[in-house]
Amino acid sequence: MEVTSSVVSSKNKQLAITGAFSALIILMGIPGLHLGYISISPVIAFTIMHIPVLLAAFLAGLPGGLVTGLVFGLTSLVNAASSPTGVLDPFFVNPLCSVVPRMLFGTVAWALFSVLNLIPKMPKIVTAAITAFLATLCHTVLVIGSMYLFLNAKMLAAMDGKGFAVLLGVLIPGATMEAIAAVIVCTAVVGTIFVSSKRKPKIFSEKD
Repeated sequence: MEVTSSVVSSKNKQLAITGAFSALIILMGIPGLHLGYISISPVIAFTIMHIPVLLAAFLAGLPGGLVTGLVFGLTSLVNAASSPTGVLDPFFVNPLCSVVPRMLFGTVAWALFSVLNLIPKMPKIVTAAITAFLATLCHTVLVIGSMYLFLNAKMLAAMDGKGFAVLLGVLIPGATMEAIAAVIVCTAVVGTIFVSSKRKPKIFSEKD
């Protein structure tokens, strides 16, 4: 009975965390407001929408990463369809370029965090920092890669013939800034959780 109660409590906690971060993503992604996006040029735009996905993957496991990644992708699709601001936005109307890469991103974040947690005596803050940085860079690769994979001809036309590697090189500085922002926020949240708790929280158990 106690085991069942513990499992239900853990699932409820995962559901609450996933719901909270999904709601935050929806708020940040309201069309027209662009609270989660900062456009620098028609090609370059910064986003902080990936940070709730990272935190959900850390705190709620694979389901949290997948669901919040899905919500992130859907808000990206809606924004691209209703209020496009850059030359790449029309490509995000295709769910293969907006939704699928974000769900994969949530999966990558969870997997990397889980693997790093297997390293003995690795501080959770360090694990969160490494995961946030690498997963954020991976997010850029997944999104741009999906555009060239599924809409290659249109991408080449829109980018004046620039290929995947060239465009990725242009976007890497912005992606690095996104990664640094993710590291700062994720380590702050994870650090706060462990400072305020005298024991290892269940949300970081290997079962998640």
